[in-house]
Amino acid sequence: MTQPDRNPEAKGRTPLRLVASLGSLSFAVQSAFDTNGLVTSLAESVLDLSRADQFVLLLLDYETGELEGDHFERGVAGATGHTRLVPTPASFLGRIVRRETLVVEDPTGIRLAGGDDLSWRGGSPETMIGVPVVIGTSLLGVAVVGYRRKVTVNDRRRRVLLFLADQIGLAVDRIRTHTDLEAKRRKLEEAGVALRRMDEAKSDLISIVSHELRTPLTAIKAYTETLLDNLGRPTFTMQEKFLGIVNEECDRLSRIVNDVLDLSRMESGRRRLKVEPLALARLIEEVTPTVAPELAHKRLHLVAALERDIPTIEADPDLMKQVLVNLIANAAKFSRPSTDVVVRAGQNGERMNIAVEDHGMGIAPDKLSRVFERFYRVEEGGAERVAGTGLGLAIVKSVVELHGGTIRVESVVGQGSRFVMDLPLRQHGFRDLMRSLGPFFERPELQALLKSCVEMVAEVMEARIVSLMFCNEAGTELLIQASHGLDADMVARTRVKMGDSIAGWVAQTSENLCVTDIESDRRFRKMNHPQYETKSLLCVPLKIGGETVGVVNVNNKTTGVPFDVDDLNLLVAIGRRIGQAVERVRAAGESGDIPAMLTAVRAIVRARRSHLLPSSRRAFKLAADLGRRLNLEPEDVEILGYIAKIHDIGMLSVGDDLLLSDRRWTEVEHRRIEGHPQAGVQLLKPIEIASRVNAVILSHHEHFDGRGYPRGLKGEEIPMSARIIAVLDAYESMTAGRPYREPFAEGEAVAEIRRCAGGQFDPRVVEEFVRLLGAEVEPDGAPARARESELNRDAVR
Repeated sequence: MTQPDRNPEAKGRTPLRLVASLGSLSFAVQSAFDTNGLVTSLAESVLDLSRADQFVLLLLDYETGELEGDHFERGVAGATGHTRLVPTPASFLGRIVRRETLVVEDPTGIRLAGGDDLSWRGGSPETMIGVPVVIGTSLLGVAVVGYRRKVTVNDRRRRVLLFLADQIGLAVDRIRTHTDLEAKRRKLEEAGVALRRMDEAKSDLISIVSHELRTPLTAIKAYTETLLDNLGRPTFTMQEKFLGIVNEECDRLSRIVNDVLDLSRMESGRRRLKVEPLALARLIEEVTPTVAPELAHKRLHLVAALERDIPTIEADPDLMKQVLVNLIANAAKFSRPSTDVVVRAGQNGERMNIAVEDHGMGIAPDKLSRVFERFYRVEEGGAERVAGTGLGLAIVKSVVELHGGTIRVESVVGQGSRFVMDLPLRQHGFRDLMRSLGPFFERPELQALLKSCVEMVAEVMEARIVSLMFCNEAGTELLIQASHGLDADMVARTRVKMGDSIAGWVAQTSENLCVTDIESDRRFRKMNHPQYETKSLLCVPLKIGGETVGVVNVNNKTTGVPFDVDDLNLLVAIGRRIGQAVERVRAAGESGDIPAMLTAVRAIVRARRSHLLPSSRRAFKLAADLGRRLNLEPEDVEILGYIAKIHDIGMLSVGDDLLLSDRRWTEVEHRRIEGHPQAGVQLLKPIEIASRVNAVILSHHEHFDGRGYPRGLKGEEIPMSARIIAVLDAYESMTAGRPYREPFAEGEAVAEIRRCAGGQFDPRVVEEFVRLLGAEVEPDGAPARARESELNRDAVR
């Protein structure tokens, strides 16, 4: 029997109030660009329109797969709590992330569904409704409302919540898109400016250096031809003079090339300081013979006007000599004949002022700001063009700044110029950095971290010998602080001077090195040490905060074949992460989470040794080759090999009992397996901060048609690197043996991958993979279809 309405007017007013509230919310969303203000406004509207007691909005972090957001309570202004968590596949939130709209109406159901993960203020609600926040096919997050009473979820309440979820999605997507566009626009503008500068610098370099090279080359050519034409003629007596000119021009060529290389190294940060205490008077004495010819040409006198009892200065002797030579030579070029070039120096607190003065034509005020630019040369009207590359003062500025100093120029036209350097007496930067690393070489738990790092490198690189070498405090030597596979006595005795041998060269230049055969490599030409079974090796710089503090050495590849560029890229990726890990522990000090860092590094070792990370050499090479074929950026190709080695580390959370079983998995066990990408990201979190790596690990089981896990991404939403790993992971899983089956033939595995193109796999990746593999398979692919159920099980693994 139908009951009459008790208040027909109220029934008519409710839809009007609802429409007005929804309209106001929609307008606010369309004009919102402030995330915090928008979320608070949304929370108030949600609580009002749904008549709920509690509301939580959790947004998805695409880098880690975590959900993060704020709690709101009816009648309480602002957020009342904050939550960050990783949803498990079978939990309440995990099911919403998989695009289900859920209703849970009793406390028991809430607990079973994992609702307690939300840490509700005042206890769990009696009724909970969760909806995914989606734009198009992209999941942005999860919205949850809670009631402290049992409520009936009718169609209107469901429609309201779905509408609110749509409005939240529009607003969040709008703000994120706006932020992303602004960031990309700024990066594009910066890249455009940098590209124009690089293009201009390249043109200047080609023009000026080619001109400067042509002059000595022309002279060398002319005098050499004359010598050849008069070879054997007793009457020709100019051989010695001509050979002297050829030698001088060769020296000139060498100076030009060295100037260009020196400036390039310093501006790229590859030149390391070799600091020593220097007496300025002694330094001037040592450079005097070098500049004497230029001074003598104009009958100039070099005068050293130094303060009495001037202290020593900590600096790189070679670089400081170069600075003085360049400044004195520059002064000589522009000085009037028979005048003085004066070097003055005096202490100013903890710094030293050094000035080089000339009595020449001076520099016009409008040109003072450009004298330190590369390739710029001062040319006064009507004056004879002064020879040079225009790099001398640019090199001086780079060296001074490398020492933590500044340089300026003062000049009066017609009277002369004065270049003034302000340098610190002591170089604390590198010393302080190395001093801060001291605990790593003394504290047992930090020593254990370094030891675990070398073991991880050995496992991932498949090498028998690995060592981490760090600079001493002065930056003059390298010492082995952690090693794998080396004799303890050798570790204790090894000292490598900066610039010497392979490790010293890499530490000084900060360049990555791959040696195929140490005995035939022209850069080193040394006999292979008896402890090394192979002649191939890798060495990369270990950096902290952009400063090279040591090197990572890798020798004795287990397969016996030489290392190649893909191996080098892999070591660069690993070395970068070791440096980041050390830096985070160093910066955090006593508060650093060393156990978590150790757990992450040891997990990689454990997973490799237990064959949970079975990436073969072939799969690793295929990953890099596919990345290049599919036009990934070089940095993406570099980390692709690294990801190929460690992407399934989350399987440690599953356990051997399930992975090695030969029975069919239950639905609950499937859900447990499907949680391994999130588990992998969480496990690597202490050492892995690169968003692209996390995104690929999290997405390598997503399907191209959107039916994968954990987030149900589709098509281009899935990172290209993850689509590559997905194909290789399936191929390697099928062609490797399992406890419940024999390995598949290569052709059968390729046929199944082809069959799944467009569904599980990206067709473009499959096409390139098959072309790269060069596999021949049966046209009908029947064998693969006959074993489809087993292959589907492998795809989950």
